[in-house]
Amino acid sequence: MSPQSSPRFDRADWIRLLLCLLGGCGASFTLLLLALNTFLKPILLDETALRTTRSVRLVELSLEVIAPSELPLGVIVEASWTGPEGPVRPLDLFDRKVQGLMLRRYGLYRQLQRDQRPFVESWGGTWVRLRTPHEPPLWLYQPERLSSSSVWFLPLLRSGAVLFGLILGTVVFLRRLVETPFTRVFLQLPDGLPAPLPLLPERGIAPLRVLSLRINRLLERLNNAASERRQLLRGIVHDLAGPQTRIGLQLELLSGTRDPALSEALRAITSDLHQMRAITEQLGLLAERDQPTITVGQLALDDLCARVVASYVRQPIQLRVPRILVRLDGAGLERALRNLIDNALDHGQPPVEIMAWVEKTTLILQVKDQGQGVAPATLLTMPQSSPSHDRERRHHRGLGLAIVERFCRDHQGSLTFLSAEGGFVARMRLVATQEGSVVL
Repeated sequence: MSPQSSPRFDRADWIRLLLCLLGGCGASFTLLLLALNTFLKPILLDETALRTTRSVRLVELSLEVIAPSELPLGVIVEASWTGPEGPVRPLDLFDRKVQGLMLRRYGLYRQLQRDQRPFVESWGGTWVRLRTPHEPPLWLYQPERLSSSSVWFLPLLRSGAVLFGLILGTVVFLRRLVETPFTRVFLQLPDGLPAPLPLLPERGIAPLRVLSLRINRLLERLNNAASERRQLLRGIVHDLAGPQTRIGLQLELLSGTRDPALSEALRAITSDLHQMRAITEQLGLLAERDQPTITVGQLALDDLCARVVASYVRQPIQLRVPRILVRLDGAGLERALRNLIDNALDHGQPPVEIMAWVEKTTLILQVKDQGQGVAPATLLTMPQSSPSHDRERRHHRGLGLAIVERFCRDHQGSLTFLSAEGGFVARMRLVATQEGSVVL
């Protein structure tokens, strides 16, 4: 269906509605049959057996004193050797139960024969062979006033079954093709602006499918715009990094000048360069802020850390990570570890030590270097962008640590910095993901 078409039922919706209505009617008549067999049939058996027994005994007593022709009007009696309907046929289940109930309850056994079409009376009936001295034998016609077959023609039951079936089919149609798809659309509508925005299921009736299709196209445009914005910001950050590096190299070459005026100008340019780097980092943070949802998987922490450390061939890195099975974003952890290791190698002193341990359900992972730490009285437990942290260790900051901090937040944890004996420690605390605890 085109998204520009009018929000009406299409042919498939009408067919589904018709099938639901027919299915509801079928289920309704099935329930009625079960109800008749369970509740009404025993009553019909008792009533038919009692009425037949009374009629047979009354007619047999009457025929002892009067001729068959003198019986009252309405009492139908025929003489036949084989039965009024021809050779006697096997009885159905209902007639056999009536015959057995007459024998058990009233001590009366008579041969029965079901009336065949065209019926003597409109409802049909049963022929009962009488025990009289007349030759050929006499058969009494016992009409059915209410039976397991005639009850289906009662207008009240038929109308009630059809009405209940239509209501049942309508409820099923609304439940399966309106309420359930609408609930799924409502639950999957994004709360906030995650990236990328998840698309909605295009199911249900035609108007709901058209609505979902239009919302999905809007979400796709938003996703594309967000992706293009991230690419643009990353490109700007990349393009700015080259000129900033070259300017920094030139400033280092000119830093040895003894001209006071030139030295003052160099200090001003250096200050401006630091500001440009800060702006570049902010652009990088903006590009990383709406990254796609993390992919969580189960992995062995020691294997992952060993794989990361193996890429630093000529660097003194000590790995002290035990065998711990975890549930987290493996790619994100590799990226966070590399940023912490790079930061330690660039701004600290070797060797770099990587350690991990578990505290209840929390995974602790830290990277320690031997560089200049913070003052002993100060534990840097605040984000890397805080002014206090900038003063205490200006070099341990930047886009890399922002990425690490974001990774920790995705795992309901935190990134903290603290002084160590003769070194500096960056510690990640990872608690849980959307699938459960980090530690298996």
